[in-house]
Amino acid sequence: MNIITPIRALEELEMLISNGADELYCGLKTREWDEIFSENLWMNRRNPDQANITSLKDLETLIAVAHENAVKVSITLNASFYPENGMDYILTLCSQLADMGVDALIVSDLNLLVELSRLNLALGIHLSSLGACFNSFSVPFYKSLGVKRVILPRQLTLPEIKAIVTKHRDDMEFEVFAVNDGCYFEEGFCQTSHTLGAFCLTNWSITPLGTNSPGTANETVYPDLKERLAHFKTYLWYQNNCGSSFQQDGLPNGPCSLCQFGDFRDWGVTAVKLVGREASFHRKMGSLQLVKAVRDKALQTQNHDRIIDYARQLRQTPEYCDSGYMCYFMPDRKS
Repeated sequence: MNIITPIRALEELEMLISNGADELYCGLKTREWDEIFSENLWMNRRNPDQANITSLKDLETLIAVAHENAVKVSITLNASFYPENGMDYILTLCSQLADMGVDALIVSDLNLLVELSRLNLALGIHLSSLGACFNSFSVPFYKSLGVKRVILPRQLTLPEIKAIVTKHRDDMEFEVFAVNDGCYFEEGFCQTSHTLGAFCLTNWSITPLGTNSPGTANETVYPDLKERLAHFKTYLWYQNNCGSSFQQDGLPNGPCSLCQFGDFRDWGVTAVKLVGREASFHRKMGSLQLVKAVRDKALQTQNHDRIIDYARQLRQTPEYCDSGYMCYFMPDRKS
């Protein structure tokens, strides 16, 4: 299983490669896009100034150094949709990226997928988790549009992941999230923009149906509402990287799928992904070291319990793991 690591600046490149990144992914901020939309519409799902490579010259250098070290580079073009007046530029950019040697584009907009399938560029197409591939029947559809890898959504259960991967692993690559940045909503169905901040982390005042004012509850209609809201807020804290906290040894806290690496290996998952292009270099490095240690353990032993014990030992937060809120992928669906 490859380890896919985010990068946002050349200064991060050497250390990420030397510490085990098998693939890198990054976003772009370009003058041409800003001339069309300013910064009111992001080219990808992360802040243009905080999470992206800001020049094609830097990207060329990044690609050259990465390829010298047998590391592939993917570019995120994963906005949920691209307006008509921006599509021509996006397609021109994609052709330019192919000529530069970019290995793959990470895409979610169905219209962009269709247009790229017509261009038949010399690079791979990876379906973003925002593409919402929820079952094995959708895989052939995306394959028909030229998709070579599917990044599976966080909201899938482990049995669902197994069913999808084992059915199509011979003709499709699959990628799953490994650590950092959960999301309460299903990204593929979320039409909000991070331009205004993370919608799911806003401390909204909730007014249930059948009540007269925010924060109150009709105990007859919603007898367990207060308890559910408490669980909801706790879950959001875990999904937000446990309040963006770190362990004593510097490793980052937050949601993960480390305990499932043995399953992913057996099922045929191609790659595990670190989230957080805009994260500090300290968090990126800690996340990479953590994921590499567990990935390497999964390659050394067939014993799943040993992998789980090792992952929990590295996390050093048994109380967080035992809560059940830390896991990306649940063993089943609960009401």
